[in-house]
Amino acid sequence: MNHKVRCIIIDDDEGARALLRGLIAGHPDLQIIDECNGSASGAVSIAKHKPDLIFLDINMPGLDGYEMLEVLDNFPKIIVYTGNRELKSDLFGSLIAGYLYKPVESREFFNTVVDGATKN
Repeated sequence: MNHKVRCIIIDDDEGARALLRGLIAGHPDLQIIDECNGSASGAVSIAKHKPDLIFLDINMPGLDGYEMLEVLDNFPKIIVYTGNRELKSDLFGSLIAGYLYKPVESREFFNTVVDGATKN
């Protein structure tokens, strides 16, 4: 890979964000450029930073993750990060690079990121 994949984490759960921070820090091709605790701040951050990839929780207060995506003009690749193992959606088709289920394990993280997020 020639450049780092610029990432934003969007999740209302600080513990879940901390776990992702640690996993991302262990992946040399990923760089966290922002972290948001809700959909509103996530939408602003995506518009401002134009990331390559977002790690997105779906179940958040206010706008959920999918509702947030509906208001965006510019879409990065998305890894859905959720506690709901039943959740799968075709709403955003090829934009969804993968699904991670809380609590994510390092092997699952690595496989999802390598398979979905870092491939061009």
